[in-house]
Amino acid sequence: MRQYEHTKAKFPDTVLLFRVGDFYETFNDDAKIASRVLGITLTKRANGGASETPLAGFPHHSLETYLPKLVQAGLKVAVCDQLEDPALARGIVKRGVTEVVTPGVTFSDRLLDHKRNTYLAAVVWKDPLVGVAFVDASTGEFQATEIHGRDLKEVLETIQPAEVLVPKRERKRAQSELKGLLLSERDDWIFGSDFGFETLTRHFQTHSLKGFGIDGLPLGVAAAGAVMHYLEETQQGKLPHIRKLTRFHATDYIALDASTKRNLELTSSMQSGGKDGTLVAILDRTRTAMGGRLFKKWISRPLKKLDAIEKRLEAVAELVERSRLRVALGEALSNVGDLERLIAKISMGRATPRDLMFLRLTLQQLPALKELLREAEGDTLARLREGLDLLPHVTDRLVRTLVDEPPASLVDGGVIRPGFSAELDDLRALSGEGKDWIANLQATERERTGIGSLKVQFNKVFGYYIEISNAHQSKAPPEYIRKQTLVNAERYVTPELKTYEERVLGAQERMLALETSLFSELRILLAEEAEKIQRDAQLLALLDSLVSLADAADAYGYCRPTVNEGNI
Repeated sequence: MRQYEHTKAKFPDTVLLFRVGDFYETFNDDAKIASRVLGITLTKRANGGASETPLAGFPHHSLETYLPKLVQAGLKVAVCDQLEDPALARGIVKRGVTEVVTPGVTFSDRLLDHKRNTYLAAVVWKDPLVGVAFVDASTGEFQATEIHGRDLKEVLETIQPAEVLVPKRERKRAQSELKGLLLSERDDWIFGSDFGFETLTRHFQTHSLKGFGIDGLPLGVAAAGAVMHYLEETQQGKLPHIRKLTRFHATDYIALDASTKRNLELTSSMQSGGKDGTLVAILDRTRTAMGGRLFKKWISRPLKKLDAIEKRLEAVAELVERSRLRVALGEALSNVGDLERLIAKISMGRATPRDLMFLRLTLQQLPALKELLREAEGDTLARLREGLDLLPHVTDRLVRTLVDEPPASLVDGGVIRPGFSAELDDLRALSGEGKDWIANLQATERERTGIGSLKVQFNKVFGYYIEISNAHQSKAPPEYIRKQTLVNAERYVTPELKTYEERVLGAQERMLALETSLFSELRILLAEEAEKIQRDAQLLALLDSLVSLADAADAYGYCRPTVNEGNI
């Protein structure tokens, strides 16, 4: 409990999930909150004296079920894990917070809408200006800007952040100007321009911020620094996929306030609050998650500059005219995974074998997409084609390393393709031979002893054993060593059986360790290509959104508008 209190003191504004054996436990006020939100039993435990401590917990394997419910209730959750094997620990097991999940910072598939960004924002005031920064931690998108205070509400309406960081000294102002948004108050010093500069240059490993276009925006730098500090704190510094920071140009878009969006029913219906009958429901025919997120931005942030509008219209017009090309592109895009979120998970060490399988399947679509785009003549589609990096060495490594249909996790092995590692192949052969011997043992022992019901079985407590029912105990050979007595049977082992058991289990243990190591090597190699994969993701999202608009134009008989900079 002292260890718990020490950890809780570091994360006082969170619900702390404290791993104890096979359970995540909550204590005191956290237990009362968890019991109410999760519908789990609230109990009490003795706390080394007369007092009793409120307690509520759930099995560790249910984390992905219960964690999202806490965050959806607007709570911040700190996950404290055991950092060493309890069997090898001396005294109290080492524990530490491995992640803090908040409404604005999450990587859980249960919390993320695959066609919507989840933004964490920060706001810094210095009248008459305001600094704003926002990030989608699940994709790596990171932007900052500096605007007049009167435009703050419209910019935040455009971004629609899930959580906003504000200085404690501006509490009243934030509550007044940012009504309806989830606010997280932070210490004032976190919002300083100098602190922001140091935080950002340290993360990006640069000497200045000139390359990001925000060097002359001290309030934008301060807001971006506050965002990055919060991310580093919640993710324990594991943010390798956030590779760049760009300037958000609010003047490039038409600012739409909440009432305008609501009345026009752009993304949600006035009656049901759902998508039925909205503009996005009519026009969004995107095939990919990243395309869907970009398309929603296009609907919520209409372009204002003529040149950008014409470039988009030109690409859509070409795809409308070339229907065969458009259909072929749509079919290829249907097999494209969420590259943005996949590479983020890979970079942060969260990727499963199936995540890497989806990355492989997506990269395998790129050559066909690039070949199809050779038919395009317009500048936008041509630049898109030239920008796509096929990354053949990455695809080749994924194909050579992973089995075609990998399991959901590394726990049981079977992830690495036979032939990739000679050492792993040898261990698999050794394990297979041992398993074959054990499988044949039941048949040979039944024949040798004349006991037709004799069984050779396995459990995690005793390992492999021979089971004989009480009715046949008199036939048990003298070399059998009694291991366990049951109500209706006896369990035995033999020296030979234990030898093969050690061979099988030892080989399996080494196989799993080796597969885990090889998988980690592959993940690190992929993380090194994160920037190129993120760039491909952006281009595929753009292509998907253009094809979607062309599909809608063809289906509804839309025509290309004539646009100018006049007021008519």
